[in-house]
Amino acid sequence: MKFRNLFFVLIMFFAFSANAQQPNYLPQFKFFKLDGKPYSNININTTKKTLFILFDCTCEHCQREAKELNLAYSKLKNVTILMVTLDESISIQKFFGSFAPGLNLKPNVTVLQDRNRTFIPTFLPSQYPAIYLYSPAGKLLVYTYGDGGIKKVLKAIG
Repeated sequence: MKFRNLFFVLIMFFAFSANAQQPNYLPQFKFFKLDGKPYSNININTTKKTLFILFDCTCEHCQREAKELNLAYSKLKNVTILMVTLDESISIQKFFGSFAPGLNLKPNVTVLQDRNRTFIPTFLPSQYPAIYLYSPAGKLLVYTYGDGGIKKVLKAIG
């Protein structure tokens, strides 16, 4: 009987996971800036669109999208860009130095660490890089992942 219950729970878990969708509105979150200070919903500028990018420093798709974002930066000056990773500071610095020099120093770009590993269960990404564009009111405008995401965001911005 215990095996049957466990089997049922596992089937339900995978069925729910397969049908999981990204939240339609910006969920509650708490990440950390590289200086260790917390960054959450209260820090979001509600007069601008917000772009979240979940990236991994060793991910080739993330590296290509970071290059694309850096090249297209002039079109995103009026968007709050939050780049979230589970990686350590040394890897993050190398990532930006190699693939998007100076992007992390732009005034509207904030690099955040997901120290508590909450991004994935909260935002429900499919794969790296996961890219979310939210309206100033927090409504999800674009969700994309993998290569080509920055181009989709640029189309949505106009």
